[in-house]
Amino acid sequence: MIKKLFNPFEFIAGGKALIIGLIIILATVTIGFYSNTHFPDIISVKKAGEFPFSYLIIQSFTNWLVVSILFYLAAIILSKSKVRIIDIFGTQALARAPYILGALIGFSESLNKFSQYLLWMSLQVGDPVEITSFEAIIAVTLIVCTLLLTVWMITLMLNAYKVSANLKGVKLTVSFIIVFILAMVITATLSQIILNRMQTT
Repeated sequence: MIKKLFNPFEFIAGGKALIIGLIIILATVTIGFYSNTHFPDIISVKKAGEFPFSYLIIQSFTNWLVVSILFYLAAIILSKSKVRIIDIFGTQALARAPYILGALIGFSESLNKFSQYLLWMSLQVGDPVEITSFEAIIAVTLIVCTLLLTVWMITLMLNAYKVSANLKGVKLTVSFIIVFILAMVITATLSQIILNRMQTT
């Protein structure tokens, strides 16, 4: 069971992984739309105001496409095995599964209230908010859960890349870190550019 949770790609890959992954991404976007949760880069989970559904769709699919393209390029350069593009794209789509839970966490009123409380206390933004100790504990617990989901997803991304590219050792580790950092920068930049263009049209 643990192996299936952290490395399901030995059991599911190719077209099957792609179909399941795309369904999960769409479900995550839909839930995030109603819980006001979005994903401005490949790993960030943020509570924000109401964004258009079209923006959330573009944002999430951009995150997936950018990281998949970069991993595919790295794989064909470094791997001695034949690399199938559908394996890279399919497993990276499936690797985003933990964030469907991240989108669900966004429904928490305690988390919303805690965010508003922190904004008021630190930046004097918004209206004054009072929060009980119980609500604060729930909010912190959910934040920790979100961090654990992030670690889980990064582990899935690494294992997806490892299996699909048939890499290991230094090549795997160094290329994953480089691609990860590049994808973070590129997706965060694209997310902001897309939002700015949508707001001006």
